[in-house]
Amino acid sequence: MITTTVTLQLPTTLYTRLQELAAREHTEPVAVLDRLVASEPQALDGLIDHDPRLRSGRPIISGTGIMVRTVVGQYKLGLAPEEISDELPLTLSQVYAALTYYHLHTAEIEADLQADSEAAILQALGLTPEA
Repeated sequence: MITTTVTLQLPTTLYTRLQELAAREHTEPVAVLDRLVASEPQALDGLIDHDPRLRSGRPIISGTGIMVRTVVGQYKLGLAPEEISDELPLTLSQVYAALTYYHLHTAEIEADLQADSEAAILQALGLTPEA
C-alpha cells in the first residue's frame, strides 16, 4: 500500500466542525475524514449528478449545468475554493462537493480533462501541436 500525505485547506468553520465531531466520537479528525470518505456515495448523494442527457454524462454539480471538471480547472489554476464560488454561481459547499468528487475520482476527471486538451484535439485531427 502506498501512503500519500496531503495538506487540505479548510475554512475555519469546517475545521472547527470536524474537530467537534472528532471530540464527540473520541477519535482524531483524520478518522472522521476517513469515515466520511468511506461513505462517499451517500455523502455526495444529491450533490453531484451523472445524467447522460446533460454534458455527455460528465459529472455535474446538482441543480447547475456546471461540470466538476470546470471547478477542478479553476482549482488547478490556483484559485481557492472561496474564489471559485465568487467566480462561478456556486455556493462554497458546492465547490467543496466538486473537489471532493475530484479527489475520489481523480483518474476519471483527469482522463476527461486530457481528452479535451488542445494537444489531444490536434492529434485527433491529425495535426501536431506547435513546438
